[in-house]
Amino acid sequence: MKPMLLTGSLLLLSGCAGISSAPLTDAAYLPVSVQSHATGTSSRFQIPAGQVLQQSDAVQMALHQHPAIRALFADAESGAALRAKAAALPVPVFGFERVHAPELEIVRSLSLGLWELLLWPQRRQQEQALQSQARLQLTSELVQKIAAVRMAWVDAVAAQEQWRYAIQVEQAAAAASELAEAMKARGNLNALKTLRHQQTAAEARLLRTQAELRALATREALLQAIGADAETRIQLPDRLPDLPQQAISTDQLQGTERPQRLDVRLAQERWQAARLQAGLSRVESIADIGLQARRGSSQGWEVDIALPLWDGGALQRKAAEASVEAARQQALAVTLQAASEQRVTYAAYLQSYDAARQHRDVLIPARRKISDEMLLRYNAMQISVFELLADAREQRMAVTAAIDALAAFWRADAALQASLTGVPLQAVQTIRPLAGTSTASEAIH
Repeated sequence: MKPMLLTGSLLLLSGCAGISSAPLTDAAYLPVSVQSHATGTSSRFQIPAGQVLQQSDAVQMALHQHPAIRALFADAESGAALRAKAAALPVPVFGFERVHAPELEIVRSLSLGLWELLLWPQRRQQEQALQSQARLQLTSELVQKIAAVRMAWVDAVAAQEQWRYAIQVEQAAAAASELAEAMKARGNLNALKTLRHQQTAAEARLLRTQAELRALATREALLQAIGADAETRIQLPDRLPDLPQQAISTDQLQGTERPQRLDVRLAQERWQAARLQAGLSRVESIADIGLQARRGSSQGWEVDIALPLWDGGALQRKAAEASVEAARQQALAVTLQAASEQRVTYAAYLQSYDAARQHRDVLIPARRKISDEMLLRYNAMQISVFELLADAREQRMAVTAAIDALAAFWRADAALQASLTGVPLQAVQTIRPLAGTSTASEAIH
């Protein structure tokens, strides 16, 4: 009867030690719109035909259909199940013996690792700590994926807008070249100036082909980031979002409502797990006890005790203490590194914001005023049509530079948001301008 009661008790406890139903991610670090879809399901996020793909839509598509993100959730579920299994109650072992010595004897036994049973609550605590680490790790990887999608969307929209302006620059240069050839044929323009206009038109064509290739490459990079194939048709906005009226302030950056960074929390969780493991190691290094109940012609109990005769468990305890110290120092190092990375990322964010605002508030308005003055001079017959066309090309290149600055800001914004969450990214401060953007505007002079 006692073995039956022991088995029933273990089965009852094992029902409470199943796989945890806790979420796989931490909701505090993900947008609300992401939480309802970050479940690893196989549903697809469809954009209605003709609807513009906004940045938030691109993030939702990636979370719904990207195979790499689905693989992350599948791996997380597998790891959670394996950790729960490792922390489960010890399995009782049933033995059956049929022996002729000299009479037939049947012996039934039920054995159990008593020491493992006594330490089961500590193992459960350790399993919960490991599950918390895995949850933070998966959240960190999701935040990194989201930031990559945001940056890919910014690059694709900016490259598409720059391609359109490159076409306009090519058209203006081609018109100037055709006019120069016509004037040369009538003897109104010398060969040197005609060749310069032809060179400008050729360079503008090269810039347009580079811009077209860049638009195609960034669009494909966006499709890869959201997990779409080549048959997926997406319509991007005509331009990037406007610059915010104000940059994120230091007070907003250090707000008390913001959760602790993921990397810092993960390091602290590892430290806590190392402490729990060290506690288990101290107990396990002392002895190991097994319990066995036997029933046959005679019945009784048997206890097995492993005695650490050679080192007394000192080496195991020393290794556990060293692991705890290493985890503590690693947590301190991550905390220091996180503060430094956040300061650098915020400085890059402010610099890119100031640069984009300088283009929007100073350079572009000044370029427009210059164009207005050039048009007045042309109407007064003080400048030629070639100078007017050259000014039009310079104005469009100034707009292209402003697009570069605005794209750099939104990339820095994505990097800052990821850094505040605890996933530092190396944001490119500027989209690399097309080679030779200044040549087309200078060749006319």
